[in-house]
Amino acid sequence: MAAAAAALQQQQPLRHRRPPAAAAAAAAPRTAARAGGAGGASSASSASSASSASSAADAANAARLAALAAWIAAHGGRVSPSLALVEATRGLGVRGVVAARPVALGELEASGPLAAVPQGLVLGSAHALRLLAARAGASAADDAAAALPDASLAAAALAHELAAGPRSAWAPYLATLPAAPPNPWLLERRDAVAAALAPIAAARGASATAGWADAVAAARAAALAQAAAVEATLGPALGLRAAQVLPALGHVASRSLTAGGGSGLVPFVDLLNHSARGMGPMLQLLDGGGLAVTVLPIRDGEAVPLGVGEELLIAYQGGYGALEGFIKFGFVSDEWW
Repeated sequence: MAAAAAALQQQQPLRHRRPPAAAAAAAAPRTAARAGGAGGASSASSASSASSASSAADAANAARLAALAAWIAAHGGRVSPSLALVEATRGLGVRGVVAARPVALGELEASGPLAAVPQGLVLGSAHALRLLAARAGASAADDAAAALPDASLAAAALAHELAAGPRSAWAPYLATLPAAPPNPWLLERRDAVAAALAPIAAARGASATAGWADAVAAARAAALAQAAAVEATLGPALGLRAAQVLPALGHVASRSLTAGGGSGLVPFVDLLNHSARGMGPMLQLLDGGGLAVTVLPIRDGEAVPLGVGEELLIAYQGGYGALEGFIKFGFVSDEWW
């Protein structure tokens, strides 16, 4: 893979999927305050317990990343062995991908991107349509493609694979997904939404989030309607229910990338956190043929080395405003205000 990686040719940037207006009121909280973590422990024993829990989580994450990297490599891709998935990064304090050992510029020159994920591993709308065509015929797939937006089809594909569990061809990827997506519209109670907004209001002032709770409520209504439409259209053939589709819509809203009109979930790449100084993933051509989604450590337009514990970050491109970013990703980056 090293020779192929070195010969990658840059094609086009990928952007995090920007939902249409109806769904844009419908996407996700992690918040600006999440970067600070949960605060200090109140005693030595609680600190020790937290450390043990973090160590156990990091061990589980190491096993998940190893399985994911092996799966990607088996399909012609690559994840650098210099990387580790940790539960709390040094900078943001949340789960992310860091350098387990120094990554020098020479390594990047010799081996190319730190990750290259073949396009065939992207889980998106095309997979849902293939499943539907196999089970209900090509005309049913054509009807679904006309009736449902790309995000709904991608969510259907994800929900189907999650239901398959260990039998899914994407099982190594599914194991890296968070237990629940971060979307505020998955919170059924209005007071829970208010609690999610509280850190942002505290940092920016109450007026900064005026009307946001109503936007979240509208987003929930839109997501529920999307999930019901997926059940009505694809449920009989794929065995899907709206309750399965709703969280899958959340994962798609907050994690998917889009290029050339299509969108999907990109294994490994969707583990990377955001930095305004970074660069988005690229869709690139391997010298042996085929496309891959690739990632390099870029800061302010230049490739940079990574020290041990330093996080591999990308830019969540899309020109988001504060409310849109909060609804989509569940946090608000400073440049979105």
